[in-house]
Amino acid sequence: MNLFPVKTDTVLLYVWVLARVSGLVVSMPVLSGKAVPVRIKGLIAVALAFLIEPVVLDHFVPPRLFSAWLGSLVTEFFVGVALGFSAYLVFAAVSFAGELAGVQVGFGLVDVINPLGLAEVPLLGTFQNSVAFLVFLASGTHEALIWALGRSYAVVAPGEGRFRSVFYEGYLGVFAHFMVLGFTLAAPFLVGGIVLNLAMGFLSRMMPQMNLISVGFPVLVLGGLGLLILSLPFLGSVLEESFFRMEDTLGGILRLVGPHGG
Repeated sequence: MNLFPVKTDTVLLYVWVLARVSGLVVSMPVLSGKAVPVRIKGLIAVALAFLIEPVVLDHFVPPRLFSAWLGSLVTEFFVGVALGFSAYLVFAAVSFAGELAGVQVGFGLVDVINPLGLAEVPLLGTFQNSVAFLVFLASGTHEALIWALGRSYAVVAPGEGRFRSVFYEGYLGVFAHFMVLGFTLAAPFLVGGIVLNLAMGFLSRMMPQMNLISVGFPVLVLGGLGLLILSLPFLGSVLEESFFRMEDTLGGILRLVGPHGG
């Protein structure tokens, strides 16, 4: 006697959902980092897929061919990657800003491992990434990502995702926006570093006997710390606005991936 009857369509739907959820989990901020074990990522993906599967039942059309369903798993995975990586671009912009700012004010000599990513970033970038992580949680962007994942099936039904040229053009615009965000976050340090370097240049011309290396580097570091303290409200407000706009960004990406391409 079969105590736990499971329909084939249910299994196919769950694997479909699991593919998109896995793409989101491996690319979204925090969870995509090396600090999170692979088993934890897998458990989160499996649990989210179980929760989202009932929502997808209304939009589920059983595949006619098993080969077509199997090939669509790759597309489903990359739909999730497109959603998660859009949020990760904010942290990439923060790391980029930290690298620019750190070199400008003397922090670029010390590199540390970024626990939220896979690459080494300057010390200032690590601190700004930690601030961005706190703003990410406080603004509820992690909940917006899960909401966008559930809503994605109303816009892009399982197996109907399409990566056309219009998607890559639109995603390039998203990438350019976050590049501008990186320059915006680094702007106070770039301007402050230029002012400090000009001041040290004038002092070296006025007092040639002054050892510019032994005096100038501590001044740059102290000036960088002062700029960091003064720019914290600016950093928090810019990141908060970027995370609050993430819902619109995710909706635009879903429309680009949809069967009509926006």
